[in-house]
Amino acid sequence: MSDLLDIKLIIDKNWPKLTVYIKNKERNEDVEGIIEAVQSYSSKKLPMIAAYFRESLVMLPQSGIIRMFVSNRRVLVQTSDRLYEVRKPLYEVENMLDKSRFVRISQSETINIRKVKSFDFSSAGTIGVELDNGETTWVARRRVKDVKEILMGGKDGGN
Repeated sequence: MSDLLDIKLIIDKNWPKLTVYIKNKERNEDVEGIIEAVQSYSSKKLPMIAAYFRESLVMLPQSGIIRMFVSNRRVLVQTSDRLYEVRKPLYEVENMLDKSRFVRISQSETINIRKVKSFDFSSAGTIGVELDNGETTWVARRRVKDVKEILMGGKDGGN
């Protein structure tokens, strides 16, 4: 594809907002596809997740979340650098999440499938999950079908 597309990024601290220029000899199917992809991306406004670290409120982008889980009746959000607390039930937070990115793997845990290092299907009836941060978790037996479907590009998250 490198023969067909040349991408240049220019960082200008004085530029007021993100601007996309498409330069080509004609407006064709490729140009229309790129325009559609950019518009689709910009219209997909995924809400950030309000979480607390100590007593400070932090807005977390969904792309940075590795997993969310319940521990001692608290909903915790794990990123690559720390754990945060969300002061809402897990199901409420899940309703705000990108269904193509997050999947519920048990009654008390949801993972970002883009932050998974590997899936281990060798155990009968369940799936082991190694996350990017090195932690391991397991898919509950009753959620195995949902996880397999999202990995195959089917169901939108299984929630």
